[in-house]
Amino acid sequence: MATYSFVIRVAGGVLLCLWLVIAPAHAATESIADILAGLRRSGVDVIYSTDLITPSMRLTTPLNSTTPLERAREALAPYGLTLHAVGTNRYVVTREVPVPAAVPPSAGMAVMPERSGALEEISVYASQYTLGEGATGEPKSFSSSDIDRIPGDEDNALRATRLLPGVASNGSSRAYIRGSPLDDVLIQFDGVSLCDPFHMRDFQSLLSAFDTAAISRMDLYSGGFPVRYGARSGAVIDITPRALSSGYEFAVGASRLSYAVSSVGQSGHWPLDWLVTFRNSAPDVAGKPGNGNTVGDPQFTESVGRVRWHPNAATAWTLGWLLLDDRTSVATSHAEETATARYRDEYVWTGFDLNVTDRLRSHTVLAVSDVGRTRSGALQIRGLVRGHVDDVRSFSRTQLRSEWSFTPSPRLTIEYGLEASDTNARLRYDRVEYFQEFIARGFGRAPDNSLKANITPEEIAYGMWTAVRHRWASLEAELGVRFDGQADEGFPTAKEWSPRLNLRYDLTPRWHLYGSWGHFTQAQRPEEWRVEEAQRAPDAPQLAIHSTLGVDYQSSQQTRLALEAYRKRWTHVSPYYDNTLEKMTLVPDLIPDRVLIAPIDSESSGVELSAHRAFTAGLEGWAAYTWSRIVDDFPNKSMLRGWDQPHALTSGLTWTEGPVATEVVLGWHSGWPRTRFTFIPPRSSAPPALLIGGRNSSRWGNFFTLDLRSSWSIPFAGTDLSLWAEATNTTNRRNPCCARFLASDSTIAAPGDWLPRSFDIGFVWRLNDRSF
Repeated sequence: MATYSFVIRVAGGVLLCLWLVIAPAHAATESIADILAGLRRSGVDVIYSTDLITPSMRLTTPLNSTTPLERAREALAPYGLTLHAVGTNRYVVTREVPVPAAVPPSAGMAVMPERSGALEEISVYASQYTLGEGATGEPKSFSSSDIDRIPGDEDNALRATRLLPGVASNGSSRAYIRGSPLDDVLIQFDGVSLCDPFHMRDFQSLLSAFDTAAISRMDLYSGGFPVRYGARSGAVIDITPRALSSGYEFAVGASRLSYAVSSVGQSGHWPLDWLVTFRNSAPDVAGKPGNGNTVGDPQFTESVGRVRWHPNAATAWTLGWLLLDDRTSVATSHAEETATARYRDEYVWTGFDLNVTDRLRSHTVLAVSDVGRTRSGALQIRGLVRGHVDDVRSFSRTQLRSEWSFTPSPRLTIEYGLEASDTNARLRYDRVEYFQEFIARGFGRAPDNSLKANITPEEIAYGMWTAVRHRWASLEAELGVRFDGQADEGFPTAKEWSPRLNLRYDLTPRWHLYGSWGHFTQAQRPEEWRVEEAQRAPDAPQLAIHSTLGVDYQSSQQTRLALEAYRKRWTHVSPYYDNTLEKMTLVPDLIPDRVLIAPIDSESSGVELSAHRAFTAGLEGWAAYTWSRIVDDFPNKSMLRGWDQPHALTSGLTWTEGPVATEVVLGWHSGWPRTRFTFIPPRSSAPPALLIGGRNSSRWGNFFTLDLRSSWSIPFAGTDLSLWAEATNTTNRRNPCCARFLASDSTIAAPGDWLPRSFDIGFVWRLNDRSF
């Protein structure tokens, strides 16, 4: 009954939003930017300069075309603009090249040979910091083709974020974005919030969900994101599903990691488009996963799909799903650690898009998810520790989200919406473990580390937001506020207000100054309760205050530079677990160095510098440097977080010549913090002893990786075959990461490394019918 009344209240709120905005809405002429935004929503990647497409540009005549691509072309034509194809389902907006009337050659006039091709060079830039298409947080964007060409990301889409400034990663898909762990990052697909969409979670989440065939674009907001994104305080990764404006594509691919099939397209007979991908792990997907010290048989299956019915230009209905199934059984080579796990994620959603008028639009989605986690592990280190754990977690969630956008004038946009969710979690944990006396004393633990817990938290969460964005001649501003609340069963309701401000000022057509400030709150979700310590009450919501200031330069010579400074201050921090010595482990909760970090506040600050240059039509390069510092504050001291890296540099070169493409990526950063220790072996008169130094008071050696990728596309009639090969950590550099526990009379730990060199090869065969 409580859930039924909850749904009734939420549905009433949606109807109230509709009533509030339909009354003042009246017909208006769409802007060119709106038409291009609609084309992007259909799955076509559109690139244009904000100097070329201004907010004041409106339709000059009603459009007769019906497909998003032809509507965009028809809208651009009166302004002397056109769409130029630069890749598969990817276009840039350029000026049309006038075709001169044929003039008969006169006597004595030389006849010049006709030039092949209408354009020799296209100099168009998608402004990384455009406050357009409802986005004011300066997202960094990847298209599916961008992700495909990054070494190591063919089967690992979310790992592409490691190339961006401010992102800390050592090979795992679980990147730390401006000091925030992945648990503080909101990941959305088609407007649906996802929880931990990764494979091989037992071992650093080495693979992310999502075949790149399912992705149109992936936007990363590392700070200052708009108020429509809530519930997480660190960052946002918003993934748009792939779609075609016409025709279809069928693809089959394989690599050493997985086999995949996909289909995407639009029906020529019905107002219907679809996306279906299926991926399954290849045999021996991880003969030796991680740093080479483990053996096992991880397996995974993944399916992503979306079917959309759009009976007219004003409405569209969507049915989507995401299904993940992982089965993992791995062990260290010397049988000290074992882990067996089964992870199952099921998401199903339905969406409704409505264009009430040209000025008023809405997107509503209802999603149901059911997630299960079952894990068993054991640790046996002679003379140090013995134990095993059984961990069973599951949760189900119903989410409702409705977004509205109202444009009363070309320079003014009002956005508002609401979301609500009902979550039930079932968490059961059983740990039996015993430490040797000197180990327990050295780490400040009890010799008996056994625990049994069974908790069932339930929560109803809701949020509402509104934002006003206005554009003047050289200034654009967005002011927004968000309200969130959480009602955990048996506890008082928590409520949070989040004001946010985003600004951009165009100093010149090429120089842009921007900044943001805002509050970002994050409540602990029921599935995040720390059952391994038998948590009995939810944590107080986190509060992070983001401040950003940056300057961006874009020239007509295909050069882009950006300098950005940021500060993220947590005034309320949720406790988190970390391992003092061992970072690469199958059973982190059984390792004796496990510790709960509970700072009173934290801070992450840094400066990011990035540059991009297109040297020729086939050669481009980029580089990003970050200086940063991440600390946790305690009553009498401050300590670095375990992933603090003061200096980081990533750079790359991409060369394309006809059907061949090659990319080289270099990554380097300061070594992560290290805690030193001293082991005193036993003597005739004294037992062994372990002395732990200051936490994170030293550093490991610097991290370096060189990654390579090359592909060759072979076109046929109606099909094309792409062959590719890639290598990560090509130099096989031993990047130190941690101290691995050993059973030894002379020492208790030995240095461990991050991931070794790895190779992958594969192919993708595509059959397509495009009517562009």
